[in-house]
Amino acid sequence: MKVKEAMRKNVIKVSPSTSLKALFDMFSDFHSFPLLPVVDSDNIIVGMVNSENLLDILRPGQTKMFRNLPFVDIKEEAFDLEYSPSLGQLIIVDDIMDRVYDSVEESNSLIEAYRIMNDLEKNRLAVVDSQKKLVGILGIFDVIKAMFKQKGIV
Repeated sequence: MKVKEAMRKNVIKVSPSTSLKALFDMFSDFHSFPLLPVVDSDNIIVGMVNSENLLDILRPGQTKMFRNLPFVDIKEEAFDLEYSPSLGQLIIVDDIMDRVYDSVEESNSLIEAYRIMNDLEKNRLAVVDSQKKLVGILGIFDVIKAMFKQKGIV
């Protein structure tokens, strides 16, 4: 079985210019933040956003990023930072996304994809075509479901 047969094709994606506020608005009804591909105007992946990227904004090591910004009052603890409401519009996806990311091609076998996920200790991977355009997302549940389906269990 190929990745393209098990992947989810309806993928939520954003552009590098999406604001932090818009990003949170998109996921206000989700119980967890998904792996979020960042694509250019040609639908080619240029990065990824995950919950760790969002938490990095609040972590102590990241306060250096805010030291010279007039709308942030730096205090000792990261969770004590005072933010201006305008920060939600000022931080964009391009500021926080990972530019190095993992993906799998839609033509890979599901077994290959599972091995890649296992080796990388990832639960989700972006799926790309031969031109590196985003075509889907493959999650571990998609792999498990496909395996059960292939064996006639579900």
